[in-house]
Amino acid sequence: MELGERRRRILAAVVNDYVRPATIRNELAAISEMGYLRQPHTSAGRVPSDLGYRYYVDRLMPDPALELAETSRAKRSYDAYESEVESILQRTCRILSDLTSYTSLATTPQMDGISIKHVALSAVALGKILAITMLNTGQINHRLLDYPEKLLSTDLVAIGNLINARFQGADLGNFAARSDEELPPELLRLKGLYKRVTTVLKQALVSAAGDEIYMDGTSHILKQPEFARTERATWILDVLEHRKTLFQILSSALLGEDVAVIIGSENQFEEMRECSFIASSYSVGLRVCGSIGVVGPTRMDYRRAVAAVRFMASNLSQLLTWLSVG
Repeated sequence: MELGERRRRILAAVVNDYVRPATIRNELAAISEMGYLRQPHTSAGRVPSDLGYRYYVDRLMPDPALELAETSRAKRSYDAYESEVESILQRTCRILSDLTSYTSLATTPQMDGISIKHVALSAVALGKILAITMLNTGQINHRLLDYPEKLLSTDLVAIGNLINARFQGADLGNFAARSDEELPPELLRLKGLYKRVTTVLKQALVSAAGDEIYMDGTSHILKQPEFARTERATWILDVLEHRKTLFQILSSALLGEDVAVIIGSENQFEEMRECSFIASSYSVGLRVCGSIGVVGPTRMDYRRAVAAVRFMASNLSQLLTWLSVG
């Protein structure tokens, strides 16, 4: 039976479409055999494997980039008068999490030779003294001291001047030698105050050398369909509570010059092998001293995440460098 022109075109389209999916199915099967795709269930379609994601990130992913409007908005999200490293890190994590919709993480600056830059003392209430310690990294430490003894208005000025003259540039290596120096005779009556302040200074140095992790957007993990099952979400959240584990993962970013991408089974921690980490180092001046990144499911938008992490790491480096020399 002869077909009319319209039906001939329809039949041709059906045959072409059928042949094309058959060819695609054959190619998908070949790609699967090579390990780049996997089929979670018999009735499910094929999805990228960790190897497939790795090939995409390394060879196929377009150049990562954010829109100019996004980068401008991110920069405006900072408080122009913010001068504390801790607050800047927390805000940076919040901005990065907003940009990517993934959980963001950042380590505190780890620097050799962390030293005291300046100390300020002020009476804030009866028997209460506020000690503010600024370090060469830009970190600022606030401590409230109890000192019930009567102080003259000039006493804090005198102790403050002595502290700054004696401890400017002091680090943990030479701190004890400086703190053991005798007080001038005219300040011996303030020895108790001097000891309290020097204890606070040492605590600031020790705290700055710690392995603290800042985090934001933990709730984003729970929104991912991969972690809809309670036990899976619990595993991930438990790991996010182990700061030492996160620090080890993020520290891998310190070894490279660009953004590090750790995909699924590449994670050394079994509980995190359904997740991917994207991290980059940040610097203070010319010294690499910390890392920042995001964690999400292996099915993540790698291009956007890499672009966001790279941008925020660069922005954080500029801010901290400015603080350290300001």
